[in-house]
Amino acid sequence: MHRNKPRSKSRRSKSPHKTKSQTWLILSDVHYPAYSRSTFTAALDFASHNEIAGIVLLGDQLDNAEISHHNAAKPLFKPTGAYAKNTKGFDRDILRPLEAVLPPSATKVWIIGNHCDWENQLVEAMPELKGTVERPILLNLRKRGWTVIPLGESFKKGRLSYIHGESLGGMHHAKKAVETFCSNIVYGHFHTLQTFIKTLPHDATQKWIATCLPIVGITNPGYVKNKANSWVNGFGIVEYFDGGSFDLFTVIVSRGKCAYGGRVYGASHRRRGI
Repeated sequence: MHRNKPRSKSRRSKSPHKTKSQTWLILSDVHYPAYSRSTFTAALDFASHNEIAGIVLLGDQLDNAEISHHNAAKPLFKPTGAYAKNTKGFDRDILRPLEAVLPPSATKVWIIGNHCDWENQLVEAMPELKGTVERPILLNLRKRGWTVIPLGESFKKGRLSYIHGESLGGMHHAKKAVETFCSNIVYGHFHTLQTFIKTLPHDATQKWIATCLPIVGITNPGYVKNKANSWVNGFGIVEYFDGGSFDLFTVIVSRGKCAYGGRVYGASHRRRGI
C-alpha cells in the first residue's frame, strides 16, 4: 500500500517588511543671539545621531532687537555693528553646524517669522536698502538649498502644514489654529507647548490636530524682566510614513538634556546662564 509522504513542516512566515519612516527636525523661535545654547546643542546632538530627511526652521530665527520698531528710541538695544555681527554669528553658531550634520539630500525649509519680517519693514521705510539687509540674501539661503517661506504663508509636507503662527492669538491659540486652518498644523510664535484636536461633527473618524512647539530661544529675555511665563525650551520631531501620515513628538529640553527613542541627547553638563 502506497502511503503519501508526510508533508514537510511549514516554515515560519517571515516577519512583514518594516517600512522605514522619514525623520524631520523642527526648530522654532531660535531668536539668535538670545538663544538657549544647551537646547540647540541637544537638537544638534539629535540630528547628528539620526538620519534627518528634512528640517524646518519655524520662524524668528533671529531676534532682530537692533532693528525692532519696539526699540526705535532705545539705543541700548542697538549697539554699533550688531546687525552684521548677528548675521555672521547665526551663520557660524546655528546654520553651519546644522548643515554639517544634515545629509546632502535633506530638505531644508526656512519660514519667515514676525521678527524676521522686521528686515522687510526696514526696507519698506528705507527702500534704498533693498537687497542689503534681508537675511535670506545675506546668508545665501537659496544657493545653500533652503526653501524660504514668506511671512503668512505655509509649508506642507504630507498631511501636516507648518506656519510661524503670528496670525493667531489668545490664550487658546492651538484651538484657533485648528479651527482657522482646518488641517493638521504645527507652529511656534508663542514660545510654549500647546495642542488642540478638532473632530468633524459629521464624521468622528476625521480629526485634525494643531501643535504649538516649545522654543530654542531663551525663556527669560531681558524685556520679560523675570516675569512668570509659560515659555519652555525644546523642539519637534516628525516621523513621516505611509506616504504622508505622520507622528509629531514634542521634545522638552530640561537642564540641557532630553530623551527620545531610548537615548539621551544634549550636553553632559549644564552651562552657566543657559
